Amino acid sequence: RLGRVTGSLGRDLRPRETRERGSRMSSEFEGGRKLFAMISGIIFGVGVLTFLDAIAYNNYCLGGIKIGEDPCHWGYAPNSTAPLPPNTTPPPMNQFHGWQVLDGRRGLVFVPFFLALISLFMVNAVDLNDLKIDPDWVVGGSPGMIRLWMFVGAASGFSGLSMSIWVHVTEFSQQPDTKDGPGIGNMLCVLMITISSLGMWLARSYGLSNGWGDQMMETML
Repeated sequence: RLGRVTGSLGRDLRPRETRERGSRMSSEFEGGRKLFAMISGIIFGVGVLTFLDAIAYNNYCLGGIKIGEDPCHWGYAPNSTAPLPPNTTPPPMNQFHGWQVLDGRRGLVFVPFFLALISLFMVNAVDLNDLKIDPDWVVGGSPGMIRLWMFVGAASGFSGLSMSIWVHVTEFSQQPDTKDGPGIGNMLCVLMITISSLGMWLARSYGLSNGWGDQMMETML
């Protein structure tokens, strides 16, 4: 492993050109970390706002129908106006013209969102260097627990993404009396949070000591 060559007084004895190249590349890595973090933050914000906007719009439309208006021009739910067989008692019409609110199983639309947030926290609590710790150098700790923590965090993210698709298909897309907006917004939100979580983790690991960026810089020097 290449390191900094110093004299007895701690002076850097590497050639000037090498020192300048190292300083320039360190600045580039710092700029890369900031760029990764900024883009990841933007993706996270867009995802969360997309989901919240879908929920707010759905509640706004249902609220208008409840007070006798129809601001979103939804009309009646398709299954509320379908012809019934003879001698069949029509089901009671709810106060939303047959449209269903986000309760019961439809309330599961919020679970993938929280799973994605938990994953973001757990994944970004671990550095790349933490996964490379030699067990022989650890005192009073367990590198295996760090890897387990990272695995649970990643699994939470993929579980939230899978669950968001399942909830959309079963509770929104296949139900004629429920609008698709919250389900679609949830899928987009969880996907963006997952991408931003990965981007933030890469930004924190990029160019750090013993990280893949640092190894690249040492190789070029």
